[in-house]
Amino acid sequence: MKIHYDGQLLTITLTLCYRGKTLQITDIIIDTGSSHTVFSPDVLEEIGVTYENGDPVYEAYGIGGTVPFYTKVMDYIQIDTLKVKQVEVDVGILPKSHKGLLGMDILRTYGFIVDMDKLELYSPYSIG
Repeated sequence: MKIHYDGQLLTITLTLCYRGKTLQITDIIIDTGSSHTVFSPDVLEEIGVTYENGDPVYEAYGIGGTVPFYTKVMDYIQIDTLKVKQVEVDVGILPKSHKGLLGMDILRTYGFIVDMDKLELYSPYSIG
């Protein structure tokens, strides 16, 4: 899959499905410094993702301090031809220009390779 590079960030487009509703999201940051994949609640509310009693909540630590997040299980996340079913993602406040971060939980688990020369992201688990 083609990576977009704006001179500062590497981004991709992916698709999420939650309770049967799908959403294609552009400008998701490839973030090897993030242990988890995180999405802004503002982006996900379009497909009905909201905090519900019983959702796991924790605090994430970063350069700016701590921020609360909750966890949701998506029906699937699709990155190019790779579709990962029943995947946990975190939902929490990100800087306003960020829709989401593709973190190491997915990048490492599915062996993603970031080819900086060709500006491509691919996984050996991808179809095709």
